[in-house]
Amino acid sequence: MKNTERSGAAQRPTHPVTGTQRKKPPEPVPHVRYVMRAIRSTAIAFMAPTVVAPLLPAPIKPLRLVAGGLLYADQQQLPSDMRFNPPPAKRGQFAGMLLGLAPFIPAFALQAHLTETWCASEGSIGNRMAVASQQAWTGFCSRFPKRVAEVAARYPINFVLARCVAQVAAAIVGSSLSAGYHRARGRKLVARKLPPVKPRLQQRIAARPEVYAAGGALFTVPALLDTRLGLALLQKAGVPRASIGTVVTTSVVGAALTTAMVPRERKA
Repeated sequence: MKNTERSGAAQRPTHPVTGTQRKKPPEPVPHVRYVMRAIRSTAIAFMAPTVVAPLLPAPIKPLRLVAGGLLYADQQQLPSDMRFNPPPAKRGQFAGMLLGLAPFIPAFALQAHLTETWCASEGSIGNRMAVASQQAWTGFCSRFPKRVAEVAARYPINFVLARCVAQVAAAIVGSSLSAGYHRARGRKLVARKLPPVKPRLQQRIAARPEVYAAGGALFTVPALLDTRLGLALLQKAGVPRASIGTVVTTSVVGAALTTAMVPRERKA
């Protein structure tokens, strides 16, 4: 980096510096705000498609991942009220994003394992929690008209709750790891001034169409893997059935990381 400092008289300011002229340092942001922003982004991009997925016909259910990719791309374009100072370089951005997204892989694997073992073992705390939540859901559905109640009762409430809990846990751990990585390298989380008017969706797409295109295209890969054909190909390739979910989740994380790191086009 080029050193722009000068020595001697060149360092003296032309005009006296007063207290009112000094630039106010950026206000530090507590860690909890960074975590809450990660949870909010996760809820919009991944939890919402998870909640809606059981209501979709089986043939189009994998498209929830493509929708999640577009939502994730949009989350990356929203103006943020915080940033790390000094800003990380490209390699630092990649490492921080990787640490923020990687926990989703073990979180989903652990959730699937606990669902099939701990929660399925009769008499265990997990099984009692699952039974209690199912009974509460059934009682709630009984308040609706009969036809609606019958459809709602078939909703896999326990699976959705378990998956959403795993997503929240992954977002908390990932944001903590990402923030810790940046702070260990001398970067501080500080407030950032937001624009007076939030850009509309059309404006965000027009500003960075390549990010939305990447989100839609890259998340097509896990969507294809989640189809019957994709699952059959994975099994044919020798992937154990218990590891298929991990492969799909890893492809989702890879798509999200690549989408977030799409470079900005240089202006001529």
